[in-house]
Amino acid sequence: MAEVAKHNSKTDCWVVVAGDVLNVTSFLSEHPGGELAIITFAGKDATEEFNMIHPPDVISKYAPDSIVGKLGAGGAAPAAPAAPAPAPVAAAPAASAAAPLLDHHGKNWSKSEQNREMRMKGEGRIPGWIGAIFYMVLGFLKEILFTIVPQKNVSFTSDRLGLTRSAMFLFIFIIIHAVGNLHVFLGPDDFNGYGYFYVRLYWTGFGFQANIVEEYILLAALLHVVVALKRTWDISVNYTLNSGKMNLALSGISLLTFMMIHLYQFRFGDTKPWKLCPPPYLLNLDTLLHLRLNLFWVDTPGCESVYVRDIYRMEFEIFQSLGWVLFYMSAVIIFSTHMCLGWQKAVPAPHLEIPKKYHSRAVHMGYVFTLFISMIYISFPLYCHLVTMSSGSLSTEPAEP
Repeated sequence: MAEVAKHNSKTDCWVVVAGDVLNVTSFLSEHPGGELAIITFAGKDATEEFNMIHPPDVISKYAPDSIVGKLGAGGAAPAAPAAPAPAPVAAAPAASAAAPLLDHHGKNWSKSEQNREMRMKGEGRIPGWIGAIFYMVLGFLKEILFTIVPQKNVSFTSDRLGLTRSAMFLFIFIIIHAVGNLHVFLGPDDFNGYGYFYVRLYWTGFGFQANIVEEYILLAALLHVVVALKRTWDISVNYTLNSGKMNLALSGISLLTFMMIHLYQFRFGDTKPWKLCPPPYLLNLDTLLHLRLNLFWVDTPGCESVYVRDIYRMEFEIFQSLGWVLFYMSAVIIFSTHMCLGWQKAVPAPHLEIPKKYHSRAVHMGYVFTLFISMIYISFPLYCHLVTMSSGSLSTEPAEP
């Protein structure tokens, strides 16, 4: 440790993690968490803080060349023959090439790292905003594909992999939900038909009063909440509120409270029946052929009608109250804040593999997209509060509340 303590500057930075002495001088500019997070522990043992926020194999996967040697292996005199000094950093690549990269489970990551190194050499070559969009979308899609199902087991660690993947999947759901809710502007047949579209998926619900989509979303939400609470407990619980470290946790708890109220009102709330002619298949194929707007209902003479939940009327009745309108608008603002704070932290994540020079652009694109989605959600309560309900295809009178 006396030798490590000499390397305590930005131009010569060593740290100790789990007994490994690391020369991270060249890695400072690439660290997703910024240079200061490492420099704070320059010349010191950073094992406890490192393990709080990193998986155990992150060094062997992302910075194997930084390993100088084991703590205590250099002996009292670096030049003594019986106890040679730690190998210089220049020799580390040769040593890592000769020895396999093993994590704490004994898994060999050598081939994985070689493949990743070759892949990353080809990344970052697309210039400007086009490159930022390409690598941001590429990383986003990869995380969506690996949300829950492909995982081999469930384990509690302090890394943010499960947090970012579940967050991205939930954001995709929020986008799809916003697009679906736009049917409220088309009238009761479209909006109630859109709701009935998901009801028709109940046969995939394994006996529960929910469909497979809702069950997967519930798993993603539980994963997000559990990992977020654990990371907050491990990392931020000792910080004060004015430090800003608790902003994500506080906004997240507020959103969780809002979601329980929202589900109680809309998903499990009592509704009146609405007469509708659903298409024989999940979607109206006639719409695809003739470019019509009614995806979820048909208006052909003699169509087979059924009674569905009148969520169109429910939405208008709830948002007749200005208080509920303001409540939902405030929830959208909280969501926007939570999303922007989380996106700012997610973009530099190593597993997203967005080249560092695109981080700033990717962050700002996320802000713009979040604002756009939020404005869509704000439009729903305002529209229902200010506009009168319209009648449907099988109704003879306007559906007044």
